[in-house]
Amino acid sequence: MLQSLYSYIMLEFNKEATNILSSHSLHLDDKIIEKSLQFIKLLFDWHENKNLIATRDPLYFLKRDFYDSIQFSDYLKKGEHIDIGTGAGIPGVILSILRPDDKFVLIDRREYPIRFLEHAKLVLSLDNISIKKQDVSKLSLPSTPTTVIFKNFSNKKISNLPIAKKMSYLYKLIKSRVSGNYAILVLTGSLVLEMPQTLSLPNYGKVSVRVKKLTSPFFDESKYILEMI
Repeated sequence: MLQSLYSYIMLEFNKEATNILSSHSLHLDDKIIEKSLQFIKLLFDWHENKNLIATRDPLYFLKRDFYDSIQFSDYLKKGEHIDIGTGAGIPGVILSILRPDDKFVLIDRREYPIRFLEHAKLVLSLDNISIKKQDVSKLSLPSTPTTVIFKNFSNKKISNLPIAKKMSYLYKLIKSRVSGNYAILVLTGSLVLEMPQTLSLPNYGKVSVRVKKLTSPFFDESKYILEMI
């Protein structure tokens, strides 16, 4: 009975999701739409057994996380991108589907998300991603990326700090582990509107800060991209 209900929900989801992703404003081709739907189906199949994401509603996930990732993609330059704390591949896997000519390194320290990512890579033939089970504090990369991406970064040391101090900590942590010139992009909420335009950090000098608003046709609450260079 429950399996039949789940199958019906996913069937109805596919119909509405196809209509949303086929919107002319998104400019997604049929191959990307098909692979996107396959990923969401796979994600929620695994999510039924053990929590991978915050919602059990695939349509909410599409309108919130997936749609935000589509907009996020527009701010990436061509190259290699590192998604730290990727979890179930959000936004890393989504971005790899949207940008098949770019490369993505997905990093997480937890076993279950890593197992899911490895399965998704195999099933969806995501040849442009590599997966690392690693803590950010021990991160080591052989090359300099174009972008380092964060969506949900949790750390007890900084959880109660003001947003500027949180981002300063994050910037210094990444720069201590990944050398070279690259942008750090954080997909986050409205607290970033409190960020100054420049951070002055000892040993790193002045860091340029830019905030970009993402608009949604589905929600009044906006998400933002914080860029630090």
